[in-house]
Amino acid sequence: MIEAKCLVKRYGSYTAVDDASLSLEKGEVVALLGSNGSGKSTLLSMLAMVLKPDSGEVTVDGLKGKQAKEKVAYVPQEIVLFEELTVMENLYAWSSLKGKENTERADYLVNELEMTDFKRKRVDRLSGGQRRRVNLAVALMGKYDYLLLDEPLAGIDAHGGECIEHLLKKEKEKGCSMILTEHNPTILLPLTDRSLRIERGHLTV
Repeated sequence: MIEAKCLVKRYGSYTAVDDASLSLEKGEVVALLGSNGSGKSTLLSMLAMVLKPDSGEVTVDGLKGKQAKEKVAYVPQEIVLFEELTVMENLYAWSSLKGKENTERADYLVNELEMTDFKRKRVDRLSGGQRRRVNLAVALMGKYDYLLLDEPLAGIDAHGGECIEHLLKKEKEKGCSMILTEHNPTILLPLTDRSLRIERGHLTV
């Protein structure tokens, strides 16, 4: 279980997240809804332990720090890829897997996200939607129990969206827990078990 208690994040006089508490059970998929600027990305990045809260804490299966972070895969809105490398080179560069397991996982993700036609291309030569698919794939090149995705369908065309939705359904069937942020509540709700809403940094059920 991911458990967050009383998370607060301020930027100067602006409070981006104000006293947010939540839990994510094993195998559960939660939609985190809210308008642009509501605090979704800030909250998700604290849950992923890439952004330190000003107060409050996050635990994963009762663990903190590096041990907790190793259980979580995080897909930010920002493209975090090596532009000068190919798709496959990026998958291997970001991977925490080794040997046969590494190549099998890369091949699986390339197939599931239908990236075969451009897997040998450099990232700086891809379209925005193709980059989004690669950005998702690199986050999944490892072992994890929890998957946190920040608007994974933003900038994705209909075909790319179908590929991502299909892959996420498979992850759910495997028992992976997920939190997905989205400002359009109609897109990902079919995947989710329940939803939370954040507005002006305040989290509500």
